[in-house]
Amino acid sequence: MPITPSHRFADGDLPVEAGRYRLIASGSCPWCRRVLIARRLLGLTEPIPVSWTYGRGEDGYWELTGADGEPGADPVLGASSLAEVYATTPGYTPPPTVPALVDTTSGRVVSDDSGDMLFDLATAWRNLQRKGAPDLYPINRRNSTDAWDAWLAEHVNGPHGVATHGENEERRTGAANTVLIALDVIDTLLARATRMEASREAALTVQDVPPLSAVVSVEQFLCGAAPTGSDIRLFTTVQAYEYGGRQHYPGGEAPSVAFWPALARWFHALEGRSGWVGSEERSALGL
Repeated sequence: MPITPSHRFADGDLPVEAGRYRLIASGSCPWCRRVLIARRLLGLTEPIPVSWTYGRGEDGYWELTGADGEPGADPVLGASSLAEVYATTPGYTPPPTVPALVDTTSGRVVSDDSGDMLFDLATAWRNLQRKGAPDLYPINRRNSTDAWDAWLAEHVNGPHGVATHGENEERRTGAANTVLIALDVIDTLLARATRMEASREAALTVQDVPPLSAVVSVEQFLCGAAPTGSDIRLFTTVQAYEYGGRQHYPGGEAPSVAFWPALARWFHALEGRSGWVGSEERSALGL
């Protein structure tokens, strides 16, 4: 992480205040899309406005956009580059990354961890959420969401980044294999839970599957009958994989998500739900 420490709302380190924070995000970044989805589903689009970034500037880092939507000084933050925003933040080590949550009272980045932001928006920001907002981290499912979040980070989200952007070919190949086996596992678990045929089950071993607290929670979604933060974490990586990422896997193009029928049904069901794909993401992904 570029900043140390990355602060939290959940432990009271940061005060929850509407309009105080600004999220810097890109629709092309799967880590940003986690936070953007939660922000929409929970009705926090007004309490937490967004500053969009679309590409790299002359300094090689994300550039911000002006009021006209073109590269330039952000009208609220006054900076033209993400690096300018991070530069005033104590404990910052380049390169700057998105998503970045900026405290507008100080101009400093206070959080740059998408997982922390997702969890904190779902829990610490309850008083500002819309009426009827989904509970993305229900207390009675917390053992399952914790287990899934940790397993996905190790077997899907992290390795996907290595497979698509790593420089060492051997590591890229190993990471790609890790992701593909993980997708086999998830497809099998979803198929079992929804009475579909699990076509890849015979190739799996006990070592491939997530902890029991994750396995027993699977229904239509990873942790029950309704989507949780764990589904969001998986969804944005599968989205990145399907819409471009798989073309950059070692050895040529990896299979489409249609290769895993139960996973594909889960993915397209979420993709068709309101709030799961915003206009900025659609544009960035070419949808």
